Amino acid sequence: MPGARPRGSLPRMSPAAPNGARVPAFVRALRWILYALLLVAAVLTLAGLPELQRAVAAGHWPRATLALPPALVAVFIAGYATYRFALVRAGRYPAGKALVQLGLMVLMVAVIGGIALERGQGIPDAPVDLARALASADPDARAMAAELARHRPREVSERLVPALVELAADPAPEVRRQARASLAALAGEDAGGDGPDAPERWRAFWRARGLIPR
Repeated sequence: MPGARPRGSLPRMSPAAPNGARVPAFVRALRWILYALLLVAAVLTLAGLPELQRAVAAGHWPRATLALPPALVAVFIAGYATYRFALVRAGRYPAGKALVQLGLMVLMVAVIGGIALERGQGIPDAPVDLARALASADPDARAMAAELARHRPREVSERLVPALVELAADPAPEVRRQARASLAALAGEDAGGDGPDAPERWRAFWRARGLIPR
């Protein structure tokens, strides 16, 4: 008969049926928001992450800044999950496929976060060996090393005391001045002063404190 449904065929699902419900308007709007968020997250991750890593390694930004690109991707995934599950509930998208996609996205966030945090640690700079610089043939290098000695951690500076005492009689005036300043900073007083006998006075001072052997 005309218009009769062929035997064995299934009726078409109505858009208003429970398994084919109309997609809410906010879900359709969310799709465009997700596109924009994905674009921002991709640009920040691919182009901004290396720059953030360099800034964090140099100490210009706190290490927590590296969490920004993975956080944006995580926000995108949360919105994407809302969008996909709304389609699943409306019967417009397979649930299994949506779960697989979300699982892959969560894995992607974990990978991005791991790369960001690992590279953000940077390679620690090895401190310059001041003991070698203090013995340099270049008076400028000796003066600079003598100046830097008082800015190192105290346990490091104290190991340089014998070399600084010797530089208190250096031929270069700037080397003598910096050595004296560093020794005075470590001692808390200018116990050696200046002049030809300054090294001996400093030697006696530090020998009494156990930093120079008797």
